[in-house]
Amino acid sequence: MSYDKAINHSENGYNVECTHSGQKRRYGDIFREFTVKSSQPECEVKIYCTSFVYPCALATEEYLRDEREGVKDFGDHFRANYAFSKVKDGEYFYRVINPSTC
Repeated sequence: MSYDKAINHSENGYNVECTHSGQKRRYGDIFREFTVKSSQPECEVKIYCTSFVYPCALATEEYLRDEREGVKDFGDHFRANYAFSKVKDGEYFYRVINPSTC
């Protein structure tokens, strides 16, 4: 799947801009970061991001908790995870991390 720097979700009431897509260092994890602007409530923006902007169901907090408890299955380490936060009224930060397999 390829993602453009500017994604048009305006028909749904969202302005989504991809601010980073790729590795931040050699052999590192893959980051996809978005700035999302919308007048929708924060909970709806989060659902929209995790369902349509770049689908991901595992929050980074849950992923890190599982990592601290010990990986039960080696494949669990390589699960994608997301972070979502409010920057200011009507603006949000959404990031999906895909752990490196290299």
